[in-house]
Amino acid sequence: MEQSNYNSECACNSNIANALSPFLMPLIDAIADRVAERLMLSNKDKEPRYYTREETAERLHITLPTLARITREGFLPVKRLGRKYLYEAKDIDKAVSENKEFKWRRKKPENPMGL
Repeated sequence: MEQSNYNSECACNSNIANALSPFLMPLIDAIADRVAERLMLSNKDKEPRYYTREETAERLHITLPTLARITREGFLPVKRLGRKYLYEAKDIDKAVSENKEFKWRRKKPENPMGL
């Protein structure tokens, strides 16, 4: 007798869950989205993001030789991992926020013919 009561109780709970599902699913999805958003924001500050040479040059809109020059001149700190060069995102953002101009411009000769 107890088994049949248990089965009918489970069936009743299942019917209630099915009836409430259309109302609860949007709420559950909204809660899950908020939790995921907060987790991403909290993890964003904890783990530094590193970029390769190619990614860094692309973000700064410069060529790889220009990136090598500004790295050599100390404008942009770099970390080496074996043969790889890695640039930290905060250093790239700092360079961009300071509006540093990294592109090399050829200087015009000063009166080369003596004119």
